[in-house]
Amino acid sequence: MLKNWKQNTVYISVMQLTLLIVNFFLITIISREYGAETYGEYASSKSLSVLIGTATVMSLALVTTKYLAQKNEYSKFLFSNSYFLIIRNFLIALLILFPVTFVFQRDISMTALFLTGFVVNEMIHVALAYFQAKGDFVTSSKQIFFRTVIYGIGAWIIVFQGFSITLLIAFQVFMLASFFVVAHLSIPRNEIVLETKTGKPVRNDLQKSGKKMVLTTFSSALISELDIVLLGLFYSGSVLGVLAWSRRILEIIFQLLAASLDILFPELSKAKDKSEVSSIRSKLIMVFYASFIIPITYFIFKDFGKTIFISLLGDEFDLVSEYTYQILFCIPLMVWSRINIIFSRALNFEINLTKTIIFGSVLSYIIYFTMHSIGTNPAVLSIIFSQVVIAGLTTYSFRRSYD
Repeated sequence: MLKNWKQNTVYISVMQLTLLIVNFFLITIISREYGAETYGEYASSKSLSVLIGTATVMSLALVTTKYLAQKNEYSKFLFSNSYFLIIRNFLIALLILFPVTFVFQRDISMTALFLTGFVVNEMIHVALAYFQAKGDFVTSSKQIFFRTVIYGIGAWIIVFQGFSITLLIAFQVFMLASFFVVAHLSIPRNEIVLETKTGKPVRNDLQKSGKKMVLTTFSSALISELDIVLLGLFYSGSVLGVLAWSRRILEIIFQLLAASLDILFPELSKAKDKSEVSSIRSKLIMVFYASFIIPITYFIFKDFGKTIFISLLGDEFDLVSEYTYQILFCIPLMVWSRINIIFSRALNFEINLTKTIIFGSVLSYIIYFTMHSIGTNPAVLSIIFSQVVIAGLTTYSFRRSYD
């Protein structure tokens, strides 16, 4: 068992590192070859699609994995019914996509393609849930690894052949669709039963669990993606591209930290009383303080960082380093928000947390609008103040729910 655990850990680490490297490589070549303006639209459309997609798929991959691990009596019906719910919700999302992209001033073709890719990716993870529920992370990690590598190579060819950014996104969707077929066909045929009379109760159960599970997932997505969506409302052209790059660097670093924080979930789920929860929470304050090392270190070497960014991206991105060293001070705030989300999820306070973060998102829009009107370093201050508000509100929500 220990050997399998170590093997799974290695494969997952390699997979995450590969995803990080390929995604960083991809946005780098997109920025350099297509320019800051195109990257700004690319980033903002993708962030909007993530928010729509998160609500659309209802975390059904996680729900399916949970039911399979519990050996639910309807396990063989889970796959087809999960696919059905995801596709149905996707079609509904497409109906509202035009007004949403109009309100947020985003390119509808890019957003639609990104949304399609997000939905297909969730279906891949539903299929891979069969292996993960059995503790086999090797099979799923291998598939994700090869998919990512092939996509990275294909994207590189498309970009340097001078094809449009839309074709690049379409290629990603095609790759995801191809690997969904591979993932689904990897499941033993005797483990899948197509739609029968039992389909409706299975779907109802999946939908009920998905609505609950998606609350904290959507809350996390808001914290990660809302800034770039709001930046797209108030900025355009090359400025948006530079700001989006700076915010994406913040997000990449945060996701690396967040992955390590997720190990808290099983530990918190075992906590029997308030003293244990309070003890874990008090220890995590040190993690909050320690995370200040990251922005302070970058501040010291910001001139070196500027040289690197210009070399990688071109002169058009010369302000990326300056914006980055300022907004990296959001890292501790985002870490603390993530801790609050994990605590709320483990202790079943998802509804209160989601209401709080949605309210915080409205306040974030007001902050962006106000700062943009004032006009003094508005983008950076908007990002920082927005994260301050979210961190404060998630803390308040947890304490109010738990005390």
